[in-house]
Amino acid sequence: MDIERLKGAWKSYTDDLREQGSKNTSELREILSRKSEQSLRRLRKNFFIEAGINLAAIPIVLVIVINQFAQVGDHRYYLSGFLVLLLLAFLVFLYNSYMKIFRYEQLDMPLEKKLEEQVKRLKLFMKNYAVIGYILYFVVFVVGLLVSAYNNLTGELPRLAVGILIALALFFSVIRPLIRYYLKRLYGKHLDSLISYLNELQEKSSITLERND
Repeated sequence: MDIERLKGAWKSYTDDLREQGSKNTSELREILSRKSEQSLRRLRKNFFIEAGINLAAIPIVLVIVINQFAQVGDHRYYLSGFLVLLLLAFLVFLYNSYMKIFRYEQLDMPLEKKLEEQVKRLKLFMKNYAVIGYILYFVVFVVGLLVSAYNNLTGELPRLAVGILIALALFFSVIRPLIRYYLKRLYGKHLDSLISYLNELQEKSSITLERND
């Protein structure tokens, strides 16, 4: 009889633990869901700011190239068009990345799965952003060198070689750290927040499963 009572008491105790664990997990999901939404709102704002800056840069590029690169004659119009196309291509990249990250907000899926996909997409965006930034830096630098030596490319080869070495030195000492810092400030802190929410949720889910077992 005592054994039966002990079994009943133990079953009641474990049932209470399961119920409490489920309640705590549900509350945690709601809290983390709200926090992730706040991080994503700030992230969305940064995407819009960056897109606005790049749109504003288009007329600035046109004015600078057309007015300051008169030594290349009509080629300055082709050059300005090329640089504008680069900016537009970057805007397309921003838009595609934005859609891939935020499309999960419209889907009915578990919070863990949503956060996993958004973290993965945001990491990929930041990695590609850095690569694109590095490429654009060298393209603009080389174009600037070629324009400055437009009238005598052969005679300016030694200076162009020195210019490329300077570009490499600036890349590793200034540009690369600057792009990394920029990405961290604009996007990285939100990525860290989403990762922490995901880890907390997974840890809680794991504890709940262990209790149920």
